Amino acid sequence: MESKRNPLIIGAGPAGLTAALELVKRRVTPRIFEASAHVGGLARTPTEGDWRVDPGGHRFFTRSEEIADLWRSLLPEDQWLSVRRRSAMLVDGRYVRYPLVGRDLISQLGFRSGMRGLANFMWSRLRSRIRPTDELPSFRDWGTQQFGRHWYEIFFDGYVRKTWLADPGTLASDWANQRIKPISWRTPSEQGSSAEAVFRYPKYGPGQVWEAVAASLAGFGVVPSLNSYVASIRHVGGTWTIELQNGETASGDTVFSSMPLRLLIENLKPTPPKHIREIAASLKHRSVITVAVALNGHYDIPYNWVYTPGEEFRVGRIQNYGRWSSALAPENWNGTYLGLEYYTLPTDDLWVVSDESLGEIVEQDLRTLGAGDSAIDHCMFVRSQFAYPINDPAREQSVATIRDYLRRNHPSLHPMGRNGMHHYDNQDHAMLSALRSVAQYFGANVDPWQVNTDRDYLESGLITG
Repeated sequence: MESKRNPLIIGAGPAGLTAALELVKRRVTPRIFEASAHVGGLARTPTEGDWRVDPGGHRFFTRSEEIADLWRSLLPEDQWLSVRRRSAMLVDGRYVRYPLVGRDLISQLGFRSGMRGLANFMWSRLRSRIRPTDELPSFRDWGTQQFGRHWYEIFFDGYVRKTWLADPGTLASDWANQRIKPISWRTPSEQGSSAEAVFRYPKYGPGQVWEAVAASLAGFGVVPSLNSYVASIRHVGGTWTIELQNGETASGDTVFSSMPLRLLIENLKPTPPKHIREIAASLKHRSVITVAVALNGHYDIPYNWVYTPGEEFRVGRIQNYGRWSSALAPENWNGTYLGLEYYTLPTDDLWVVSDESLGEIVEQDLRTLGAGDSAIDHCMFVRSQFAYPINDPAREQSVATIRDYLRRNHPSLHPMGRNGMHHYDNQDHAMLSALRSVAQYFGANVDPWQVNTDRDYLESGLITG
């Protein structure tokens, strides 16, 4: 291995592990420090016996051949499943296909509601043509323009309030262009096979990929230091020194950081200027608590994901693990295995309540779902504190200000990944930002901050990678 370079990596999620893998390929030995007791970040697969949990529903799809090739290299072909994406919104007891199909909205929600929604939709589209605008100030404005007020309020207003924990009028809309498809007026079968979304999925959950990366790194003598919370990051005379919460230190020539950008600035020495610290302190995250529930009864829920925008549910989204991989449950188990996702702020009451109290909320949601009369065979609670950066209107400018400060003052510090850049990315984007950061470390003229800035990126199509 090359001895002149001595990089430090903070975080053993998709970005941190990808950076380590790329460094090893370039014959450089990094050291990795992970605050938690596991690798993979949100894309880990917690286990209890033969029960496995996917905390976020990680579809493996990408437009990058570089990432697709990397994924294929990490697991044998027989460990990958090809899964058809089927999602629905549960509204007034009806499963409405998502992405939304126009004829469903007219036929499934009743004639009067359908006609009202269609009239609102046509008016909003006509209005947008008369008064076009490229930049909408809020998610509410964007959603109303895209779907009409009636359908926006039924499907998106309540869901966004529940999952982003904010008034849609205070949220930026830039992420919506990438993640929410417009209404289709043809069914997927009428559009042909190219419109059917199919994604790859590891047989034993997303963590199987990142455990494979960790095993590969171990072969080169690179083993992540787990339970290693970074409490201080100091830069003096071209040398970086990180201090762990237990008092141990490590020094190197560069730092690749996927820790939350807010915490990076908070722990950085010399202390950044007051206005930079204030901007960083304003960056917010939402947490997710995934409750995996194995029910003895069999319920026919023909979807991978069910979104629950209505106030009758506390849960924001339900994963049907049987539609992802049967290997997430014990072999020959024939019940219904669900993952209920609850969103909260890192300091809110739901985050700190006991499993028993949260279990009562879960039981109520199961009753509302119509599955409350089935005995629970197994239950797991998985908490992910800094799961998703919140896209408020000030985020883009705030992150740009911090980015420019770090570029000027600490060019050998490389923020990367979803939390490191405070950008709502998928794992393939997190991986690309890590690869670009390593390339930049070696002198390439690339900008990792430009990964996933295409407003029109959409999660659609046939995924073969």
